[in-house]
Amino acid sequence: MSKNRYLLFGASLVLMMLQVCTSYGQLTLTVESGLVFNTYNDVRVPNAPDNQGSLFSLTDDFTPQLPGPFLRVEAAYLIKDRHTVELQAVPAAVNYENFTGDSVSFAGTTFRGEGITGRYEFNTYRASYRYRVVNRERFQLDIGATALIRDARIAVAQGENEAEDVDLGFVPLLSLQLQYAATDKLSLLLKGDAIAGSEFGRAEDVFAGITYALYQDSLRLKAGYRIVEGGANVDQVYNFALLQFADIGLAYTF
Repeated sequence: MSKNRYLLFGASLVLMMLQVCTSYGQLTLTVESGLVFNTYNDVRVPNAPDNQGSLFSLTDDFTPQLPGPFLRVEAAYLIKDRHTVELQAVPAAVNYENFTGDSVSFAGTTFRGEGITGRYEFNTYRASYRYRVVNRERFQLDIGATALIRDARIAVAQGENEAEDVDLGFVPLLSLQLQYAATDKLSLLLKGDAIAGSEFGRAEDVFAGITYALYQDSLRLKAGYRIVEGGANVDQVYNFALLQFADIGLAYTF
């Protein structure tokens, strides 16, 4: 999916949330960016016992290219200080080059020799609901669920020859947000979506950091560390990856 489509999706989120904003709640728009680092990324396609490709590492058997700044867009609507409805668009992609092995079998195609490259995309779109179970002056705890649509793609190429594995699917996640106001301006924030691991797969997206009021309590700086980890072990694909993010952004509450 192109960057223009990501921008259009983010703009659609903004317009939709502005339309539903009423006097009974408050709307917060957050835009984040920063750097992403791929710690590990293990792949085998296909993965069926009687039909397996090569098991290889995109991070160890290739040289990961440092991606440009990522973009993450969130729109959260808080109703009566208890109910939060949130939409997110979270694109992520990493390119790899300089394969160090002799050959690799991927998605029914065998690549040999020099000039083998790879690409990993994991774009997600989410709708979350959380209920504020603890609502104190300085401490809030929200618990709920997230419906995630993943648009994932792994590709290996050599010149004009390319093979890919594409996965468009739905994943239900648990959602949690914890905020603690250390001072009038500075707050600690822990926020994440996750599903428990199993033999078939797991998924975690967890942010730990701070928010700091720049203008009254409407405009806040958000900064911290995020991990996105997980994958699947099914007949179609074996893939487990860990992405780490140096994250900074701005949140505006209407």
